[in-house]
Amino acid sequence: MINRELKYLRYRLYARKSTDTEDKQVQSLDDQIKYMMEIAKREGLHIVGEPIEEKMSAKRPNVRPKFTAMLEEIESGKIDGIVCWKLDRLSRNPTDSGRIQQLLQDEKLQHIQTTEKSYFPEDNAIVFSVEAGMSNQYIRELATNTKRGMRSKAEKGDKPGVPPVGYLNDKAEKVIIADPANFKLVRILWEKMLTGTYSIAQLVDIAEFDLNIRRPVRGRTGGNAIAYSSLCAMFKNPFYKGKLMFNGQEFNGNQPAMVTEEEFERVQQIIDPTHTARPKSEIYDFQLRNLFKCGECGFAITAEQKFKTIKSTGERKAYIYYHCTGRNKKANCSQRHLHVAEDELMRQIKEKLSRFTIKPEFYKLAIEALAEQEDEVVAKDQTKTLARDKAIEKKKQAITNLRRMRYGGEADDDAWYFAEMKTLEDELAALQSGRNKAEHKARDWRAVADETFTFARYAKEEFDSDDLEKKRTVVVKLGEKLEILDRAIQFRPNKYFIPLEKMNDNEKQALETVRTGSQQGKTGSNSDLNLSWLRLLGSNQRHPR
Repeated sequence: MINRELKYLRYRLYARKSTDTEDKQVQSLDDQIKYMMEIAKREGLHIVGEPIEEKMSAKRPNVRPKFTAMLEEIESGKIDGIVCWKLDRLSRNPTDSGRIQQLLQDEKLQHIQTTEKSYFPEDNAIVFSVEAGMSNQYIRELATNTKRGMRSKAEKGDKPGVPPVGYLNDKAEKVIIADPANFKLVRILWEKMLTGTYSIAQLVDIAEFDLNIRRPVRGRTGGNAIAYSSLCAMFKNPFYKGKLMFNGQEFNGNQPAMVTEEEFERVQQIIDPTHTARPKSEIYDFQLRNLFKCGECGFAITAEQKFKTIKSTGERKAYIYYHCTGRNKKANCSQRHLHVAEDELMRQIKEKLSRFTIKPEFYKLAIEALAEQEDEVVAKDQTKTLARDKAIEKKKQAITNLRRMRYGGEADDDAWYFAEMKTLEDELAALQSGRNKAEHKARDWRAVADETFTFARYAKEEFDSDDLEKKRTVVVKLGEKLEILDRAIQFRPNKYFIPLEKMNDNEKQALETVRTGSQQGKTGSNSDLNLSWLRLLGSNQRHPR
């Protein structure tokens, strides 16, 4: 080795880490700088200027401005050497590694000092290339393994990374759960969006000032209100309907769904760019706009306003009609020529609502019955939950025992060990997923039933009110797959409303057939008839809203 006077060289201390989160970097910037300053003092190296700190990845070239500026200082002869933690702090890509190696060979860079060794211009170029190549290969393998792990996680129904607003990561169970603070509040935003009476800008203000929704605090981020762009992305994110998107592929998720498939698709129709050109004021004119689809071709039902002059009085009256848009070019839909007046549709909706309406006295009886049943249902759920928890703990203990066998040398067959470990881990994941789904389905069964009864009690009154949002909300909750075919409203009733419809039909038949005074005086029979359908509500059912 050539005898060098290193004390006459000028050095810059360079420290880098790939992330801005302290707990995700093994060696923090402060630790790197502190340790390298000690080495520089011990070796008698002259550090010029302040230490260079960079919080960026080195896997791609020409993305680190401070690193580029340091190389320019070397090119111009302002500094002669670099002090850094390891060679991979300088580069993890062949472009930057080649540039450093060229500076060494040209003797513009005369020395690189790391914790492990020194690099000089006369050193073997092959050794430097191999070490730089190892750094590059490490980052490539890390990326490949990370992507493979993330895809595997997505295939099992778990979202890699941070969930959207309304959800949280359960670090203990490593699953995504509903955010206790925000889940129901975000659901309110979806419900308001479903009415079609709010713009995104209005919902941003409602989220911030009325509902006080804030992003969860994670490290240095969070705690702020939802931005306009974030709200737009939220309404397009299939995560909220229980799905996961990974690399353009959709998977079934384990997280609790906030909206149904039908509700999600209805929101997509509302926020579709082809519908945003219409002024907001016209949305208020068309009370049922964006709520129905064509029963023949499946495309949207549109509304238009027409005027007619009354000859006898000269009065010009406005009429609103609904019909199929006829945008399906592959099908000649006959419904585009069948216009139905808004007044007629409103009449049909009222007729449908009358089939699900309950009397005030039954509403009171139903709520009291729910209160009596709640203790029994909760007790059953707790028993099932304890059984699931015991099964999970038993599986975890089996995994621990298998690891102990491995450490004790009793399981030295690699193929058997890894196959057995994978089987146990898969079984544990299935048990945890089943428990989470069961808890989600059972968590608010009474609230679901209460909402059903409340809708049946007050829906007709709210639809008759002048509040446009209430009108549209009633129509949205009335049923699934709202369609218009041959000028008639068609839909699949909410499964919780079907017993109400049967109950009303039975009551009408009873009124027609029962005529004796003694039979009419039996008040208990009516209550038994009305409350018998409560058995259909179970702790394992989920309300489709």
